[in-house]
Amino acid sequence: MKKLKAKKLSTVPFEGAIEPLTSKKAFYMVVVEGSNNAPTVKHETYLDAFNEMLRLSKKENKKAYVLISLAQVEQIPNITNFDI
Repeated sequence: MKKLKAKKLSTVPFEGAIEPLTSKKAFYMVVVEGSNNAPTVKHETYLDAFNEMLRLSKKENKKAYVLISLAQVEQIPNITNFDI
């Protein structure tokens, strides 16, 4: 068996903040395996997303998943000049 080499993780510099969603309510989305369509509907409750997952799985006859938001990132503009 061939041993796989681990890839080095690259970092992308940005000025912003990454925070867990503790101050905001998490949201849920549904994705269908093998679909060319990205999730577009944000569900406020797990039950709503779960029911949508069942509906889409039956409609498409494919596996479907409920995704939950865990973290958010916010870009902070780099302001260097102030006009007074």
